[in-house]
Amino acid sequence: MSRGFWRYGVVKVLGAGAVLSAVLLLWMGFVAFRGVSAVPVRSEMAVIFGTAVTPKGEPRPALRERLEEGLRLWRAGLVRTVMVSGAIESGNHQDEARIMADWLMARGVPASAIVVDSHGNNTWLTALHVARLHPEGAVVVTQWFHVLRSEWALRRVGVKLVSGAAPSQFRVAELWYLFRDCVALPVYVLTKAP
Repeated sequence: MSRGFWRYGVVKVLGAGAVLSAVLLLWMGFVAFRGVSAVPVRSEMAVIFGTAVTPKGEPRPALRERLEEGLRLWRAGLVRTVMVSGAIESGNHQDEARIMADWLMARGVPASAIVVDSHGNNTWLTALHVARLHPEGAVVVTQWFHVLRSEWALRRVGVKLVSGAAPSQFRVAELWYLFRDCVALPVYVLTKAP
């Protein structure tokens, strides 16, 4: 009887693990699909989310790709202003947002069309800072795995028209970030209030 009980227990645990794994994979597929299929809608503002810069103050590849996408939106007339939002990095004290603004200005975007948010330490803080500006729509510009959470955060704080844009590049390491965002979005839904 004891052996049969253990077998039944093991089968239940394995079955539950298989179901949870399937749900997680479906969720990850949905988040990934939403990111890679994001289509920007004409809006007042593009919101470029920051990420790491080099110790010399240059955008790393992922950030450069976001900046190129935001620049493309601005040049195409899909957005009037570009908000660059990032942190002041603790290790090298580089101001991601200022570096992003300088990069855009060097490529022809006037300073008057750029909003600099140097206190966008995370997705939620950036969303709160965007909401204070009351834009008539915003396009989140970030990597594909981060689009859904970024869009959700802006909608949650009251931005009415939100769409997304993501660079088309892919790196295998981004699968980790996809997993992280798939966990972070439900946490945001349960814990974040404007």
